[in-house]
Amino acid sequence: MRVLFLQPQPCIRALKYAQGFKNIPDVEVYFGYFDQTLTEFYGYGDELFEKFIKLDKKNPERRIKDAVEKYDVEIIHSHNAPDFLTASAIKAVDNLPVIHDNHDVLSLRKTKYGKNSLEPDGIEVLETEKFANEKSDGRIYVTEGLRDYVQRKYRVNPKRDLVFCNYVPESMIPDRLKEKLSRRDGQIHIVYEGTVDSVIEGSHYDLRDIFKEIASHGMHMHIYVSHENEDYKKLAEGNNFLHYHGQLDPKTLLQELTQYDFGWAGFNTVKNKEHLDVVLSNKLIEYIVCGLPVLSFPHKTQKKFIEEHGVGFVVNDLEELGEQLKSERVDEVHSTVLMKRFDFTVEKRINEVVSFYKLVSS
Repeated sequence: MRVLFLQPQPCIRALKYAQGFKNIPDVEVYFGYFDQTLTEFYGYGDELFEKFIKLDKKNPERRIKDAVEKYDVEIIHSHNAPDFLTASAIKAVDNLPVIHDNHDVLSLRKTKYGKNSLEPDGIEVLETEKFANEKSDGRIYVTEGLRDYVQRKYRVNPKRDLVFCNYVPESMIPDRLKEKLSRRDGQIHIVYEGTVDSVIEGSHYDLRDIFKEIASHGMHMHIYVSHENEDYKKLAEGNNFLHYHGQLDPKTLLQELTQYDFGWAGFNTVKNKEHLDVVLSNKLIEYIVCGLPVLSFPHKTQKKFIEEHGVGFVVNDLEELGEQLKSERVDEVHSTVLMKRFDFTVEKRINEVVSFYKLVSS
């Protein structure tokens, strides 16, 4: 089965899929993109694909069609957001199934996603989202909440929908856990890894006030970013409880995470609360595979996952955080995380995606 991935900027979820497919001998994956390859962006990942194909931003349909013909592609798996590459694929090919992978839904956001905004050109963004979901031959979602939202909003066939969470490849899971910093100093060390924002007003990734408040309660907050950010670096300067560690490649990062006590997955809800309620972030499962209980605000999907699996603590506000992390439940939750840290792997579930490909192609 020859699959063409599409995504403006190849991301960690696409990389995780590819690592899972390496265990499936009859699947070949090609990648059509605009910006950087996975290796250019993360330091590795290109080797997992047969070929990276640079698309023409002015005419993506032509290059998609050329790639389909040249590599005898059988199915297109297009990753959002944004949604326009899925739309381009649907227009470019008539007789080939196109799957739309909903990492995000722009209609749920009130702040910009890169250059895409619901203001003032929001009608075009919404029309493209509608077209991509309704005209695709099947849809994949990162969470059940996202699936339920799309099924309510658009006319889609629920029998051609699949939920595939942000699972972690076995090769990324640390085989040994580093000594905890807390064993040396007796203090609580929390870590955050991923996107941060200091530019978009009201962004759910604007976490500066949250980090400062955690630090003000005498808990260490360690920050690893997906892109270097001078504002967060300055935020940590002169504060003994804020620590900025910059950017690391994903595999090295996960090994580093194991030295902390808890992983932070709570976001700024000022503008994008509805969006956050259907999110199950990459970092949440990555914390678990590193042996870290997850800390989150009560974002609905994350709250449900954490409580269902017993892998962390959900707090309504930061005033109660310190009390929760000194409770008798900490040891129990930590033991549960260690017991379950190999439960959420791509390899255990990748056959669901292959079966979905066959269903959509039939």
